Amino acid sequence: MKYMGSKQTMLLNGLGDTIVAEAEGRKRIVDLFAGSGAVSWFAAERTDLPVLALDLQHYAVILASAVLKRTRPASARELVTRWLDPARRSRSRTSAWRSWLDLGVAPIQGLRKRDVQESRRLCRSIDGGLVWRAYGGYYFSPGQAVTLDEMLRHLPECEGERSLCLAALIATASRCAAAPGHTAQPFRPSPSALPYIAAAWKKDPLEEAVELLGGLARRHANVVGDAYVGDAVVEAKTLKAGDLVILDPPYSAVQYSRFYHVLETLARGDVTSVEGAGRYPPFTERPRSDFSVKTLAEPALSGLLAALADVGCNAVLTFPAAAASNGLSGDRVRSLAEAHFDVVSTKVAMRFSTLGGNNALRPSRHDTHELIVTMRPQ
Repeated sequence: MKYMGSKQTMLLNGLGDTIVAEAEGRKRIVDLFAGSGAVSWFAAERTDLPVLALDLQHYAVILASAVLKRTRPASARELVTRWLDPARRSRSRTSAWRSWLDLGVAPIQGLRKRDVQESRRLCRSIDGGLVWRAYGGYYFSPGQAVTLDEMLRHLPECEGERSLCLAALIATASRCAAAPGHTAQPFRPSPSALPYIAAAWKKDPLEEAVELLGGLARRHANVVGDAYVGDAVVEAKTLKAGDLVILDPPYSAVQYSRFYHVLETLARGDVTSVEGAGRYPPFTERPRSDFSVKTLAEPALSGLLAALADVGCNAVLTFPAAAASNGLSGDRVRSLAEAHFDVVSTKVAMRFSTLGGNNALRPSRHDTHELIVTMRPQ
């Protein structure tokens, strides 16, 4: 799925080897900023330690749970039969789906601004589910919206299967969203953006989910782990000396809940209202992190490192080498770590997506460097 600062590539560029090496002699691995789940999944699959994943946002916990809480593969074929096939059948019986077909919008044949406007009016005029009401005609076509709603409605009741299927649904929504790399705002129906909306709207969520479910179902932990919503600084005080803690704190001065609010709504299964160009939920429903506030980021990281040092944890921290928008830099992060730990740091070259660049107004990717900071108690 599309994720800002995903560590998927970095795991193949030094981070993965560091985690495996540092896991020797530890009793548990704790990922305090789970995000896309890539690091938690890697640790659960490549070591024989239980993994605990933590994040402020529900969607991150769902993604982590999809792998951490299972110790054997699941049958993707059975889940398609018991989850996606009923969603497909029930979709065709809804008035929302029939109204979408009657509208006659065909993204694959070329989308017009009027088509987008009529799609939005349709979703306002007819009752529908959560995605239809909040995002239909914006991030998703009305057809995609009703499909995602039926996929939500038919999620399995069994907790293990439910987490797996909901994770596939969240990743599906990320793939299908008509937005520049994340869900901060949908594409506006301008002449230059209409082809991007059309490309997103022609994707069938059911087909995307089948593919994603096949990949997710094969993955599982070697030892059952856990994942839950929580604050990293608070959780750090409860950890043990035998824990290996992985830290990938936010580096943006913009709250991550702004980028992934659509995924959070799907994970929660509810939103009270949406507003603005981005269809944002109320502020009370947007998780906020001190790490994304310039005046609070350094005290938050310093407090977190002090808490980990107090309990005697080993830790691996990743952070951009250059100055980040939240006011921290790789050098400053390393300096804060050295106040509490014996530190070894490595700089690795990375190429990240800009999550919105199209190579016209700004590049789609940029070269950067990241630090891998290994910390052991003094």
